Amino acid sequence: MSFSELGICPEILEAIEVLGFETPSPIQERAIPPALNGADILGLSHTGSGKTLAFSIPALESIDPAVRAVQVLCLAPTRELAVQICREVDKLALFLDGVSAVPIYGGASFGPQLAALKRGVQFVVGTPGRVIDLMEQGELKADHISMLILDEADEMLDMGFQEDIERIVALLPEERQTLLFSATMSPAIRKLVDMVAEDPQVIEIERPQLTVPTCEQLVYEVVFSSRIEVLSRLIEMGRMKRGLVFANTKRVVDDIVDGLLARGYAVDRLHGDMPQTLRERVMDSFRKGNLTVLVATDIAARGLDIDDVDTVVNFELPRDPEDYVHRIGRTARAGRKGRAVSFIGRRDFSLLGRLERFVGVRMQREKVMTGAQVEEVRRESLVDEILERATAENELPEELSAIDMPVEQLLSAMFNLLVAKTSRELQPIPEDRPSKFSRPNRVADDDTAPVEKGNDWSSLQQSVTLFMNGGKLLGLRPKDIAGLFYNEGGAPKGSVGDIRLFLKHSLIEVTPEIAPQLIERLGTCQICGYEVNVREDKGRPDAGNAPYEREYRPRERERRGATYGGRGNTNFKREREREERGSSFRDRRNRGGDRNEHVFYDKFSRRPRRRD
Repeated sequence: MSFSELGICPEILEAIEVLGFETPSPIQERAIPPALNGADILGLSHTGSGKTLAFSIPALESIDPAVRAVQVLCLAPTRELAVQICREVDKLALFLDGVSAVPIYGGASFGPQLAALKRGVQFVVGTPGRVIDLMEQGELKADHISMLILDEADEMLDMGFQEDIERIVALLPEERQTLLFSATMSPAIRKLVDMVAEDPQVIEIERPQLTVPTCEQLVYEVVFSSRIEVLSRLIEMGRMKRGLVFANTKRVVDDIVDGLLARGYAVDRLHGDMPQTLRERVMDSFRKGNLTVLVATDIAARGLDIDDVDTVVNFELPRDPEDYVHRIGRTARAGRKGRAVSFIGRRDFSLLGRLERFVGVRMQREKVMTGAQVEEVRRESLVDEILERATAENELPEELSAIDMPVEQLLSAMFNLLVAKTSRELQPIPEDRPSKFSRPNRVADDDTAPVEKGNDWSSLQQSVTLFMNGGKLLGLRPKDIAGLFYNEGGAPKGSVGDIRLFLKHSLIEVTPEIAPQLIERLGTCQICGYEVNVREDKGRPDAGNAPYEREYRPRERERRGATYGGRGNTNFKREREREERGSSFRDRRNRGGDRNEHVFYDKFSRRPRRRD
């Protein structure tokens, strides 16, 4: 079947032809015709199956270019996905005059998004948090919305967006078309479908087998500068007898090869700048076993046919999930076992999650092997090699027969000499130091008595403590912080633990896997109208993990006469008297008062503290 048989308008068909699509995917073939006829759709299909075109084409067909108002609202779980969908929509609308789309998501300036809404954009793709903010502020009007699209609905529910989705749906017109797509059909999805759709047509696409079960998929969290050393340790420990290493650029390929050659490994490169004859020579050498490692880019590795590769290393994660499947498909062939190793940094967690959802496998997290572990494996491997060579026919060399020395002492000296000659000096890397992301749980004095949540600062099995420079002084509540982390930070459900509020700061316990993503997304953010920063908690230098500011107890502070900055009781009494008189901070400042008396001045928002 071709796209022209699906009843699509000529303008969109022309754009599809320009984009190079020839035949529709199964989800497109089954979802587009009923959606064009106005039916509600529940599509159960995996990531990468072509869902974007399946809902974008009917959505664009439903838009009236003469109406300069939002007519289609698409909700997506992450800002990356929202931007990606918007780009595809713009491509499909290439020949539709007067039709435009805009991504709406948190963590970005309101200005360009508000400007697009005022211009009269018809297709809005956004994350639930920012969309509900704009709708409740009256900036995003729902009067003309005739279609609601929920993409990756299961992921949005896992991220805690259910309440926001319900609030958005309540603001939409009842007469509308709903297209909902999800990779799974859980009870939560069924409940959501019953709420937003009316007698939807269910379209389920069977998920293909993207990776073989004999391929073990591992992940190492490693800073970029440490990756060559970690790769070397994998080789040292015998975990890569013949390996393929993939990088995203030719420059990184050259850096990897130079670093491994300097360490004495048999390695070569393969990228697009090499002439064909040289590439063939390198491939022939790799097939014959003369090379331990081959480092390549995705383009250069297309069409490689090597059966006995035991390990594939993603030195950098590919941006396209299809490329990831293509890479790791080089190992575990013909029923053999294989291993796929991926190096990730703090900025790669969202990309890793997208890859895991695409292949349908959760990759196993591994710790970087330490120098002591590498040395231990080296020595064990050396012993194994010696035992393999030891046979009954071996005779003691004449040079050693005349030596008057205990055999144990002689063997020890020879073994140590052999270790010294075959070993490589390991380079220290940051990952050798104790990780800040694995803080052991504290144990109660009585081992038989469980520690109650809230008394112990480690309610999660393993946790990272994040610091936010806003607390009770700003009127924050735990649910405000939890909402920020789940909705704007993209934290998965259950990844946020205890939240402890202090006067001027808060400490939030999260799982180690999500901490880097939260630090990146919420480094500078807004909560309850105040701008705050989120970073990893460094703790008090002399007090271990103990919080370095006591929790706010108003009665105790008043009894002691303490002010918010630790000043004396005179200032506290003056401030209380001034508050009772209704005098504002601004009035006090204009009268030229003592700066030390401005105890209610909020250093986070640069505004006076809000009072209940």
